[in-house]
Amino acid sequence: MNTTLICKASLEDHPILDRFLTIGEVKSLNFSYEEFLCHLLGVKPNPDYPLASVDYRKNQTLYYLYADPVYLSLQRDTFFLEKKLTEEFTQNEIKSLCEALNETFQDDARAFVFNDQGQLFLELKKQPHIKTMSIAHIKRQSIELFMPQGDEAMAWHAFMNEIQMFLFDHPFNQDRIRRELLPSNSIWFSGGGVMPQVIQNPYRAIFSNNDFLKKLLSIDTNISLQSLDMFRQDDSNQDTLIVFEDEGEINRILEMIWNNFKKRKIRNLNIYLSYQDQLLHINNQFIQLFKVWKKTNNVKNYFNVH
Repeated sequence: MNTTLICKASLEDHPILDRFLTIGEVKSLNFSYEEFLCHLLGVKPNPDYPLASVDYRKNQTLYYLYADPVYLSLQRDTFFLEKKLTEEFTQNEIKSLCEALNETFQDDARAFVFNDQGQLFLELKKQPHIKTMSIAHIKRQSIELFMPQGDEAMAWHAFMNEIQMFLFDHPFNQDRIRRELLPSNSIWFSGGGVMPQVIQNPYRAIFSNNDFLKKLLSIDTNISLQSLDMFRQDDSNQDTLIVFEDEGEINRILEMIWNNFKKRKIRNLNIYLSYQDQLLHINNQFIQLFKVWKKTNNVKNYFNVH
């Protein structure tokens, strides 16, 4: 049977994972973690993967973009995106930022909104003609290389510049600076789209505690999602998808997968490791177990080199 494992990797030692890396066929993919979940379930980019609408989930017809508060640093004559600040904000801070932005920028066509997880979004009545860049893909280079592209790109650049000027000396940021925190001196838009109407699920069983995957699978009410702690040895006897971020679960799951792989209960194993802005694909088939001559590799060394 086929098993697919997707996880966010740390650089801790995981001997079984290192073994799969050593004997497997390895390549890097140009997806963020959430983009790849969409790709795996048949959701197409148009031109972005509709990550924000899946994440917000409160409206089936409007267009949503992530609106992440970020810190930009000035390097000579250009700005670099140094840090995404969303995870550092409390729910009250996101609420205050949302209200402040709406006081100046809300109109009949757009409004800032936020969810219970403290994520800020921009809600649009119609689809903009732009393609955006996920923060996961942004390198430490001039942000001019990663700004929205497309027919309406210049209008969006102007909009983002207006937001930067608005935030520059706003009391919201003055308070953050007094608390010795990085100011949110810009908003970064990405992951735009409308909620997908259908997804394509090739798996007989799915195990996960990942919030984004739960929201994505909710599009199809016929799909049964099982909690990660329900995964057992015999569950690899069918086409299975396992998605998780919990470091504490990885060794338990890898051990069961390794045992089934050695017993040929898993014919084809695809492991996808997400680390920072990289996604690593490791494909393993039973015959690769006999590649005893291959030099041992490990995840930590691989990501440090690549």
